[in-house]
Amino acid sequence: MSKLGALPALAIIDGFKGVIDYYVHHQTCPAETGEVGTPCARSWPRSPGHKRAPTVQATWPAFTWAASNWNSLSPEVQDAYRKTAQGTNLTARDLFTKAFITDYFREGQWD
Repeated sequence: MSKLGALPALAIIDGFKGVIDYYVHHQTCPAETGEVGTPCARSWPRSPGHKRAPTVQATWPAFTWAASNWNSLSPEVQDAYRKTAQGTNLTARDLFTKAFITDYFREGQWD
């Protein structure tokens, strides 16, 4: 990853499509913090060229469900995730997904 002073013009970004991935990195969710973010560039992500391990593939349905169901949570539950995620490097949505896929909130963890 390379940090940039600013993102280049869209014509330049389009010219490097498939070679360089331009994006804005956020430490926290911009919708929650109003953070502007840091313009960055990296080599275009590539497939490793092989099938994923069965254990990795086994998590895909859970991740898909969690990613698509964040918006179905009540505002109160979303706010609880936001408060829990404060002071971590996770957004509320990331925490929800992690909690669903793993045993992040297992019984006795917070005792």
